[in-house]
Amino acid sequence: MTSRYKKQLTAFVFFLLFLIAWTVLVYQFSPNEIVENLGIGNGYLVAFIAAFLAGISTFTSAPYALLVVTLGAGGLSPFLIGLISAFGLFLGDSTSYLLGYYGHHVVPNGLQEELQKVHAWLMARKRVWVIPVFIFLYGAFFPLSNDFVVISFGLARYPFWRVMGPLALGSVIFNMLLAYLGKYGIGYLIR
Repeated sequence: MTSRYKKQLTAFVFFLLFLIAWTVLVYQFSPNEIVENLGIGNGYLVAFIAAFLAGISTFTSAPYALLVVTLGAGGLSPFLIGLISAFGLFLGDSTSYLLGYYGHHVVPNGLQEELQKVHAWLMARKRVWVIPVFIFLYGAFFPLSNDFVVISFGLARYPFWRVMGPLALGSVIFNMLLAYLGKYGIGYLIR
């Protein structure tokens, strides 16, 4: 068994155990009880920390989304949860972007040349507006890890704010949608 395979298996087992533990926790306690035990201020802090960890790791996106939904169902403000968790996600994704941007020297030369071609294509004047719109829509409506976008654009040397600005705005919308799903959607599922 290779070292890489062991790391992937460990990450998957951790992810699976977290999902099981969270399911048991939510089954045993209502979202209101969870927020009551955490406290309102701590609930927002937990949302920030979970979002930050989701931003620096590909495998923690789903548990963070479950947490945002639960906190929204527990009575915390979906607007504030959206803003605070999007800020945490922004900080975490920024580290991933910087890893891609400054880690380009570990990428093989052939791939670097292809990434330079992608960068030149992305920076073409007639297509410059399409990329931020795509990044915004990805952040707002795709429940996948942002690492795929930020690392790829970092490797392609695409400018930081042209990636992170639209992604942060999209993340605010995505997190607010999750929190509102928790606030208004859980009641329909429990009945």
